[in-house]
Amino acid sequence: MSRGDPNDIDWSRLDKQKFIVYGAGLFSGVTVCLFPLSVIKTRQMAVQGAPSGLSGAVQVARGLVKHDGVRGLYKGFGTVMVGVLPARVLYLSTLEATKAMAYRHAEASTPNPTAAAAAANFAAGGTASLVTQCIIVPVDVISQRLMILGGTERSSGDRPPRLNGWNMARAILRAEGVRGLYRGFGLSVVTFVPSSAVWWSAYGGYQKAIWRLLDRRRAQQGNLQPIGLQPPSTSSLLTVQTMSALAAGATSACLTNPLDVLKTRLQVAQREAGGQRPTMRATARQLLQEDGPRGLLRGLLPRMVNVSMWGTAMVTCYEFLKRLSEKPGP
Repeated sequence: MSRGDPNDIDWSRLDKQKFIVYGAGLFSGVTVCLFPLSVIKTRQMAVQGAPSGLSGAVQVARGLVKHDGVRGLYKGFGTVMVGVLPARVLYLSTLEATKAMAYRHAEASTPNPTAAAAAANFAAGGTASLVTQCIIVPVDVISQRLMILGGTERSSGDRPPRLNGWNMARAILRAEGVRGLYRGFGLSVVTFVPSSAVWWSAYGGYQKAIWRLLDRRRAQQGNLQPIGLQPPSTSSLLTVQTMSALAAGATSACLTNPLDVLKTRLQVAQREAGGQRPTMRATARQLLQEDGPRGLLRGLLPRMVNVSMWGTAMVTCYEFLKRLSEKPGP
């Protein structure tokens, strides 16, 4: 949404303290609900021989619950909560500040408000994702290695010790140094910066398209006053935002899934026998040897569901958060 939208609350109208405190609480709840999808997606992408597709996702989930209990669906959860909460606050703060600044420049460059909003959303989404990668990548490396532990058949005497995020981080630092925590940083930037930019740009574009369709439908029914000229009802606004978020999530997930597969496998790969560090080229070659081109689609359905549901929940909470954090009028 653009600043020209009277229903939008821009950065200057937000109480920053409320925005940060309420945002941490809201997004913690969303993370609890959607975290199992991340575990399933990661195991489908990274564990050799893991079943793919929707039936494979169900099979992976059942295997985790069978061998590790419900807590198996929350492997790496503590690590993610410690790292992602500050990252999410940084992401949203950067997003709002950049969007406000970018829209001013875009508005001066084009008379088309839709194009200006799309450009501002694209720039804001990409910038916010880039800024947060320094926090997100170590969290991903640690949590993903925890996610792929266990969950399979094993003998009674072959039960591995239970690791937490701190122990896993220490093990990575001993074996690979600090750079081990940033393995796949370049791929993460290449994956998530465009993904975030595409998501926010598509979200704004889908909203505009849906409102136009609703206007056309109203005109066919004899109501010639466009929705854009009157405040939409809360239910209409929520419906359009939800539909736009679902479509944007599916679009973004499909376009960036191959990169996410390579990133995930690179980040969880162990050093080879000679001590050589895994490379992106070697990871891609191994994946193609195992599964062919279809290997790049591993975990696509859980990822589409995860990105779409997370995006929908995020936008709903995000808009609610902005209204909670709005400064009182003069």
